[in-house]
Amino acid sequence: MNRDFHNLVDVEGLTADEQARLERVHDLLVAAGPPTELPSGLERPPAQVIEFPVWRRRRLVAVALVAAVTVAVAAFGGGYVVGHENGMHVTQVIALHGSQNELASLRIGESDSVGNTPMILTVTGMPKQGDRSYYELFTWRDGKLGFPCTGFRVVGDKTTVHFTVPYELKPGTQLVITRINRGEVEWPDRAGHVIMRSV
Repeated sequence: MNRDFHNLVDVEGLTADEQARLERVHDLLVAAGPPTELPSGLERPPAQVIEFPVWRRRRLVAVALVAAVTVAVAAFGGGYVVGHENGMHVTQVIALHGSQNELASLRIGESDSVGNTPMILTVTGMPKQGDRSYYELFTWRDGKLGFPCTGFRVVGDKTTVHFTVPYELKPGTQLVITRINRGEVEWPDRAGHVIMRSV
């Protein structure tokens, strides 16, 4: 195999600095040599190598550039959608999960001037509760339940609950979702069985 740089690399359109940089990399690769043990399956190319004409390579580069710009615009737009939901500016997202494929995400909005904080909780994979049962979202501090955030019942496979709490939820605050069976719980000593925790 001819290892000459100019036989391997199309330098058309490259500046002198770009060409020099590629030649240095080429020299390093040639000096490193082949791997010590080349698997037998790689000794021959799997198919015939077809060289694209220069004009086609440039078209592929242009297509790749357009695709990259499209992805960047979509990512910016997606960030706006994630950052704004139902008129609420989302400042923090907390994920929760349980041991039985239960998942939840809590999107936290900007607090108003008096400290009310809007939130949107979405849960999936939650088992349906009985007539006297419901779920409750709590803050979790030092291994104990903290402030209650909201109570809710699930409907179908996915449930979304909009609510407001009269305090700010600081970054790093741990959260839990508990299942509460009315008649078995005595507030404030117990508030149900913890089934989900923040990640």
